[in-house]
Amino acid sequence: MTHRGALRDANEDAFVIGPLTAAGVDTLDPLVVDLVVQEPVVVAVADGLGGHNAGEVASALAVRRLAERGPRTTDASQVLQLLLDINAELYELARTHPAHTGAGTTAVGLLVTHHEVTWFNVGDSRLYREDGGYLGQVSVDDSPSTVWDDCGEPATATNIVLQTLGGADRFEPVHPHSGTDVCPPGTRWLLCSDGLSDLVHASEMESLLADNAGDDVRAVKALWAAAMNAGGGDNITVVLVRG
Repeated sequence: MTHRGALRDANEDAFVIGPLTAAGVDTLDPLVVDLVVQEPVVVAVADGLGGHNAGEVASALAVRRLAERGPRTTDASQVLQLLLDINAELYELARTHPAHTGAGTTAVGLLVTHHEVTWFNVGDSRLYREDGGYLGQVSVDDSPSTVWDDCGEPATATNIVLQTLGGADRFEPVHPHSGTDVCPPGTRWLLCSDGLSDLVHASEMESLLADNAGDDVRAVKALWAAAMNAGGGDNITVVLVRG
């Protein structure tokens, strides 16, 4: 599910699930995609940088490339190379189209094959894994942490992102984070933009997932509603993957 939130005029988030991409749209209800993993599948969320030119262009380009090359991407080294190529393409786009100077995006995702799951991220969009009812963060934040008050509410949040795909005035290399993860039957991974994670504490996400352990559609809608109820100040994208 991807939505502009309560305050933004447009949605600069995008996502990819196998061959399916969604960019520049609002989904009022969660989409359900069932995939048999016969070839590698990429599932990812990209959050175009707000306050920069063409953030929506950058996120859309990222998910398109992940969809196009995902089936030919078989291991962590190829995932990393794909992200480096996307970064270079965004800077080339800015060079040839000055109106797109500064276009950048985060990316967080999973490469799913028949024998393992590889995770990756650049920026502050997040990946969590649910394990025995507990929700743990897998991705590595490329930004200062949100500070939470004693009541579990976000006291301060920052828009500073230490590295992104594209986004600077001149070429900057990126150093993506990645690793492999286990995939016992029934494992659920939560991918989201910071429109969710900046406003909803991980403990609340954990509770909402547990309350909807048997209904993934309802779980996604509940997570989105929690972000909206907390102000919905940014675009909100929520993707829940069940292995």
